[in-house]
Amino acid sequence: MTGMTFTTGKDGLAPIVALIIVAVLLAGGGAAYLAVSPKEPMREPESPAPVERREKGMSLEVKEQAENAPPMREATVPAAPAETPKPLALSPLPPAPVPQKVSPHVQRIAVPPPLPSATLATTSANVKLGELEREIVIVAGDARPIGPEHYARLKAGLDAEAAGGADANTVAKLRTMLQTVNPDAIPLLLSSPPSSSPSTEQDPPVAQKSCENNLAPVFTNHITDMSKVNYIVPPPTMGAGPSLKPHSYIGTDHARVPVYAPIASTLKSGSYYVGGPYMLELSASCEVTVRFGHITEPVDAIKKLLPSEPKQDSRTEELAPVSFAAGELLGYTTGTDLAGNWDFGVYNSVTHNRYADDPAWNNSATYTTAVCPFDYFAADLKAVYVAKFNSTALGGNPPHGESFCR
Repeated sequence: MTGMTFTTGKDGLAPIVALIIVAVLLAGGGAAYLAVSPKEPMREPESPAPVERREKGMSLEVKEQAENAPPMREATVPAAPAETPKPLALSPLPPAPVPQKVSPHVQRIAVPPPLPSATLATTSANVKLGELEREIVIVAGDARPIGPEHYARLKAGLDAEAAGGADANTVAKLRTMLQTVNPDAIPLLLSSPPSSSPSTEQDPPVAQKSCENNLAPVFTNHITDMSKVNYIVPPPTMGAGPSLKPHSYIGTDHARVPVYAPIASTLKSGSYYVGGPYMLELSASCEVTVRFGHITEPVDAIKKLLPSEPKQDSRTEELAPVSFAAGELLGYTTGTDLAGNWDFGVYNSVTHNRYADDPAWNNSATYTTAVCPFDYFAADLKAVYVAKFNSTALGGNPPHGESFCR
């Protein structure tokens, strides 16, 4: 054509390229609109904004590939490499112990190896010998003989330790100490002067200075085989004469029964008389005295302290002190010839019973300091005695007023 000039440079082609791109975009939008079914409502794209961002700056070839891609398949878009996720441990294990660095200045303590069997046996033997030594030192320190059973047990223990290889010097030293309390080496002391009181009930003698103060000692052992006891008459009762009896009666019906110390105590006086035959008095504390009457067979350690011939009355005499452990045998008895029972009384020097104000009976501490013997036993032992109470068992000795045992 004449009169028209075309520019073929780069600036002349730019408007033409722009027109072609706009035409393509319009054609694509119209085709997409016609492809939608009129019966099915057209759905909005889920995220148009990202699509717009992808369209910008795309070449025509890339855009055509994106439009022809399957509907459920996403276009591959280059992205920055994601971090590799760390695998999760299904069953975490505890961390391994970290070795501790020990300072060269810290001193390590060496654990000794187990003792050989021979050393263990020696240690056990030393413990037994040590126990014997402590016990012998205690009884020897009291400076008074011990009961024959107690002495025999300690002597047998030393013999066993010596045979087992214990230190010979230690055993010899303990034998010498034990000999000082041997009941077979007790000298007979002079008898106390006769009492001017006409009563056959003697005042309990004053306790030795070596006693311990205890107003309420607890008796931890029975005084006999309780299965042999048929009845107990609690004090006080009144005999013919009249004769006040502030002690209890233990009825064993002539059976030969043992008599035991109810508490660790010391023999301090006794008597051997016609109709007794033996009466024994023991100190349970400086204040409390235990008395047994009508004992027929005292142990040799006691018998040897008393005269070989019986006296005509029951007045007691002071004896060399002999210590007895709780539950240790004092002797045997069959009771009186007539009734087959025997006496058991307890006297507390700081106690004043109702006879202290009675001019007919307050001339003797035996009457005024007598208490219920069974109140001094541990509760479980006391219940055994109470179950055998029978205040009317002795027709000739009826109860005298209210009992000491409530």
